[in-house]
Amino acid sequence: MPLFSRIALLSSLSVSLFIAAPASANLIVNGSFEDPDVASGAWKAFDASAVAGWDGSRIEIWDNFNSETAYEGDQFAELNSDPGTGTAFSIFQDIATDIGQTYDMSFAYQARRSDNEEFEFSVTPDGGVAMSWLLSDHTTNGWSVFSDSFVATAINTRIMFTSVVPETGTVGNFLDDVKVTVAVPEPGTLALFSLGLLGLGMARRRG
Repeated sequence: MPLFSRIALLSSLSVSLFIAAPASANLIVNGSFEDPDVASGAWKAFDASAVAGWDGSRIEIWDNFNSETAYEGDQFAELNSDPGTGTAFSIFQDIATDIGQTYDMSFAYQARRSDNEEFEFSVTPDGGVAMSWLLSDHTTNGWSVFSDSFVATAINTRIMFTSVVPETGTVGNFLDDVKVTVAVPEPGTLALFSLGLLGLGMARRRG
């Protein structure tokens, strides 16, 4: 292949990578808790299995109730919804992952009544050891956003939220806009990759 054509092909590949980069889809189903629908200005408790994508304990879903508004969309969830259970509340999703692939994750969180509430966020590969984070820095003064990344070590990974303080009861932790996406290389990384391909093409040309 002529050098000019090879450069054009590599440039086209580089452009396509830049274009494709932002298109990574959210692997979490119903991460903003919009399904099932709750009437505006109201809230309702559901078994987690009745909330699209989620499983585990019961979840309260709020829609602009008690002057609280969602971080994204119209609705958000309260992690620990019913009193008197005697056990911590947990909600989770199991997602398909590729071993060795890096994933970005994020979600919004807010305390309902006080600034000493805590919950645990964990990422557990199927048959593996959980990575967990204790979220204790949230207040009632608006939404905070957690973000981090992980490398998958199994073909299935569980994303889970578990109440800590209060462990049970109806005052608890608001959640919204839960996302897990395939990590996209930084633009500089893509540029270096393109230059590497270009250098490879030129080296082959000289040979």
